[in-house]
Amino acid sequence: MIFAETTEDYISAVESYLGDVHDVVVDYDPMGLDEFWIDERVITINDMRSSQEQLFVLLHEAGHVILRHRKDFHRICPDVGSSKVEVLKEEVLAWEEARRLASELQIPLDKQWDQHVRSAIRRYITWVKA
Repeated sequence: MIFAETTEDYISAVESYLGDVHDVVVDYDPMGLDEFWIDERVITINDMRSSQEQLFVLLHEAGHVILRHRKDFHRICPDVGSSKVEVLKEEVLAWEEARRLASELQIPLDKQWDQHVRSAIRRYITWVKA
């Protein structure tokens, strides 16, 4: 599916996947909250980030889309709306789905990806502990 090797091309590939497979659009905005708005079928991305960070965030949010479209999502994350631990679980699973999607779309991930993921998960762990 990938036909070039720039970050912008990888972002376009993820956007195409989201639109074609899940009917989800991506909105870039300096006030974007880096979230998947389930009811609106929109992912918002803060476009003040570097293009690499936007790609990482987009892959992660696409991971949420993939998870939320699984038939067994409510079995996997039964209390996601009422438990911080379940939210953390969904976040970790979304990163795993993001990695699988990147592989499927032939998007190379490197140690910067690993650092970004670890940092994001650490922030969620801190939030769960609070």
